[in-house]
Amino acid sequence: MHDIAAREHSTMRSLERALHLLTIMENVGWPMTVTEIGRDSQLSKATALRLLSVLEKYGLAEKRQGRYRLGIAVLPLAHSYVLRNELGQTALPVMQELAQASGETVSLFVRLGFQRVSIQRVEGDHPLQHTSPSIGQRLPLHLGLGKVLAAAMPEEELQKMLTPLDEVYFANGTRWTRKAFLADLNRIRRQGYCISRNERVMGATSLAAPIVDRDGATIAGIGIVSSTERMTPKKLERFSIEIRGAAKVIAGRYCGD
Repeated sequence: MHDIAAREHSTMRSLERALHLLTIMENVGWPMTVTEIGRDSQLSKATALRLLSVLEKYGLAEKRQGRYRLGIAVLPLAHSYVLRNELGQTALPVMQELAQASGETVSLFVRLGFQRVSIQRVEGDHPLQHTSPSIGQRLPLHLGLGKVLAAAMPEEELQKMLTPLDEVYFANGTRWTRKAFLADLNRIRRQGYCISRNERVMGATSLAAPIVDRDGATIAGIGIVSSTERMTPKKLERFSIEIRGAAKVIAGRYCGD
């Protein structure tokens, strides 16, 4: 959630307001009226309109039939990030080897606030189009592969993320609980990887391992996503070893070890 108070007391208030509008349009996912944007940003209609006109000037917002959405200029920005991101480029050959060896889709993701974002993806022989996250897609930390990043969060941040969570259910219909989630995080810290079954998407099983730098900080996660039907206990054991090995190789190359 955006910190409105911090934004309004910022020495770069206008910039922060404009960036907040971009985030709102991205999160909502459909064209919005100025009134809707003003409401969600807690800005007056006049202020929102003034900021939108600047974003529109630079191609970061588009107006059609009185509604605003993200503009075409965000696409080359995203393309430049993916193309030039050192972590993603370093991880790519390792991910390709893992996808070929496992036959499953492999993804690389980083934490952005209380969410994770996929920054690289390699399809295996059995792609799961509606299961594996697309590059740039935001997903929660409290479900699926995101738990491997949540396990490395400072306690204060973790509690802040958990506070608003209440009625959360897994894809299989069972209720998510804070107690089980925290126990899962402890398990992830002990064993060095996480397993997710039917949490975010029904019929999907995934594994993920943290990519840790020289100082012991988790900088990203790498995951394998498969169908629950294909993920036999033997494969699960094998993939848990391979995913941790891949994470270590990526960390070593990225950190220059």
